[in-house]
Amino acid sequence: MSNFSKYLELHSESIQKAIRAVTDRSFYAHWPEIPSGKIYGETAQAEGEERFKAMINSIFTFPHQSGTVSSTVGEEQSPYGFPMGILYPRFDIDETIKKSVIAQKTWKAISASERAAILLEVLERASKKFFDIAFATQHTTGQGFMMSFQASGPHAFDRALEAIAVGLKSLQSFESSVTWVKPMGKMEVTVQKEFVSVPKGIGVVVGCSTFPLWNSLPGMFANIITGNTTIAKTHPLSVLPMAIFVHSAQETLVSLGVDPHIIQIVVDSKDQPKTIELCSHPDVQIIDYTGSTKFGNVLEEIAQKNKKVIFTEKAGVNSVLIDSVKSLDAVADNLAFSISLYSGQMCTAPQNIFIPKDGIQTSDGSISFDEVAQTIVAKVQQLATNPKAGAGTLGALQNNDTYNRVKEVTTVGGTVLLESQKIEQPNFESARSFSPVVIQLDQKDSTIYSKEWFGPIAFVIPVDTAEKGIEVMSDLIRKEGALSASLYTQNPSIEEKATEEIVESGAPLSINFTGPIWVNQSASFSDMHGSGASPAGNATFSDLSFVSNRYNVIGVRKVS
Repeated sequence: MSNFSKYLELHSESIQKAIRAVTDRSFYAHWPEIPSGKIYGETAQAEGEERFKAMINSIFTFPHQSGTVSSTVGEEQSPYGFPMGILYPRFDIDETIKKSVIAQKTWKAISASERAAILLEVLERASKKFFDIAFATQHTTGQGFMMSFQASGPHAFDRALEAIAVGLKSLQSFESSVTWVKPMGKMEVTVQKEFVSVPKGIGVVVGCSTFPLWNSLPGMFANIITGNTTIAKTHPLSVLPMAIFVHSAQETLVSLGVDPHIIQIVVDSKDQPKTIELCSHPDVQIIDYTGSTKFGNVLEEIAQKNKKVIFTEKAGVNSVLIDSVKSLDAVADNLAFSISLYSGQMCTAPQNIFIPKDGIQTSDGSISFDEVAQTIVAKVQQLATNPKAGAGTLGALQNNDTYNRVKEVTTVGGTVLLESQKIEQPNFESARSFSPVVIQLDQKDSTIYSKEWFGPIAFVIPVDTAEKGIEVMSDLIRKEGALSASLYTQNPSIEEKATEEIVESGAPLSINFTGPIWVNQSASFSDMHGSGASPAGNATFSDLSFVSNRYNVIGVRKVS
């Protein structure tokens, strides 16, 4: 009996539920997404906030990650208006790699089923830090508290469990050992065959500033379920959420008798970056990246030159086409929330809204282009200034570059239909919080709307017809990439045409979303986040290729 049989028995049912969910794509959530005291404990939120406050102006240590620390580093600033003052150890890159190589030798020897059980135990214990992580996420990314809890807590952890489930499903897709018998007339040949899953090597996951756990945990857990080790290279402005997670994970691994260096963290600074050095190291064979297209292209060149595997999520231009609707108010409410959620700082947030220049059809008759545009503008303004929902929905801008972009976009052309305005955040007078700007462009202004304007920025654009809108959207996806696309139509022929052309172009499509479901959302175990089929990125959370490309299967044949 192995040392991990206890955890294999403890988590077997949960792992099988997750595997069934990724197979049938039905709703499944292992961790509840509501930060309810009845679920997580009546004092859990207050205690998490106190622990978060205790981290401010302190040195964060990783007692189970060994190696030379040359200095400390830390430059996080809360978008809600105060410096974090947290310093982190700057680990030596070569020593970090060596520790990872050593850890992988014992880690890959553990069976895939046992690895899955160990990793779920890591997640379960780290989930006790959901509130610590939520406050850390809020004050490094600018997300509202509810979104911070969900995105870096239950939703991120579900994505990690999804990677475990897909990885185990992939690794167990065929028998690892077989006695192969071939009849040959009056005789037969018998060969004993084994198929060994060999991990490719160390995986580096390059984190982003806006979703430090949600975008990183899938790659990290895809690495380690397949027998690789993983290193989280955090974004200098969003370290704390990952630091809390790695600290907890390493503590759990030590308690289980597993080398904690299967999961490590590297923290750098903007003026002394370490990403290229880390990803260029010959022992690093897998790279996961979320961020700008420009730097993503640099890492892709490194990967191609050195024959490394790379999974990317880069910038894209997300568009919406409104052709015909049942209720314009319901559509405008949905779009206003999608544009405003976390101030548009989501890779799936809609940017371009294409509307036929002669207007649209509704259940109540025809509505002109101007009326459609003004209805959307009114809904965005109404949400932003809502005293109960506005501030929490918008959150704050993660960095000054996004704020400057909001100012810049009003000078490049078009007609400003809605100015961005300062939004007051309760208890945070200095928060960098602003409502979306909405600008009307012409179809010929493609130099403006064919690039990503990351942040609370939306364009409404007239097109000759709905068919022309489909053509423009599809062309944008092929050239610039997209992480989402939306269609509103009551016309079956338009729906059929859009579905065929947009999907063929490489973007996931959402049709007639109204009510409490938005294009920004991506449900673990069901939705494929990204497509890997457009310039916006080559990875999908979490299809089989997202994990199967992290290991090779090598055969061993033996004749007695």
